[in-house]
Amino acid sequence: MNKKLIPFALAKSIYEVEPAFYKKLGIKAILCDLDNTLDAYDIKEPGERAFALKKELDCLGIDLYIASNNSSKRVRHYAEILGVKCASGLLKPFSFRLKKFLKREHLDPNDVLMIGDQIMTDVKSANGAHVRVLLVERLTPRDHWLSWLNRHLEKPIRKKIESRRLAPNWRETL
Repeated sequence: MNKKLIPFALAKSIYEVEPAFYKKLGIKAILCDLDNTLDAYDIKEPGERAFALKKELDCLGIDLYIASNNSSKRVRHYAEILGVKCASGLLKPFSFRLKKFLKREHLDPNDVLMIGDQIMTDVKSANGAHVRVLLVERLTPRDHWLSWLNRHLEKPIRKKIESRRLAPNWRETL
């Protein structure tokens, strides 16, 4: 299997991960996909869970960024309300814009963790930028049609990763 498709670790949701996981990894910044990772793709503004996560990360000295393929207007609006920086229109699975963002923000890839819900976009681009990536399950069954297509195509890859234990559950890394 192509190594660029294998995440560092797996989790059910970004919201189940304990802060000790990030501390153990020495994470200083989290790049989080927006749609169906941080919130549902049709939610325009962050809710209580997103604000609580940001607050918890702030207490740990970990910066949260949104890293999305979605439009600048949607991503910036959400990020502005949440009080975080963002990168939109990243063209994931390609990693060149992600690398530019890391450089612009002076982020060392070794200190960064990307969190996303799709192998073909989030995992592939993070691995291409030499950033560890935590693959989560989608938050809701509602999806943009392109994401739905990606999920359909990546279903056998995800099954193989899980059945062959190519990536551990995040709890196993503690």
